[in-house]
Amino acid sequence: MASIAEQFSQAPVLVSLSLASLVASVLMFGGTLALLPTGLSDSTEPFWLAIVVVGVAITVIWNVLYPLYENFLA
Repeated sequence: MASIAEQFSQAPVLVSLSLASLVASVLMFGGTLALLPTGLSDSTEPFWLAIVVVGVAITVIWNVLYPLYENFLA
C-alpha cells in the first residue's frame, strides 16, 4: 500500500478531500455525542445546525462537486 505522500502526489484533490472528510466526520461524531445528553435547546441550537450543515456540505462535495471535477477537469 502506498504512503499518503505518494498518494497525494498522484491525486492531490482526492487525498485532500478524503482526509478533510475524515476529520470532519470524526468531529461531527464527537459533537453529536457531546450534544445528545443536552438535547435541543436555545443554547445548543447553533451547534446542532453546524453539525447538519457540515454533514450536508460533505454530502454535496462527494456526490456533486467531486464527480463534476473528475469528469470535466481531471
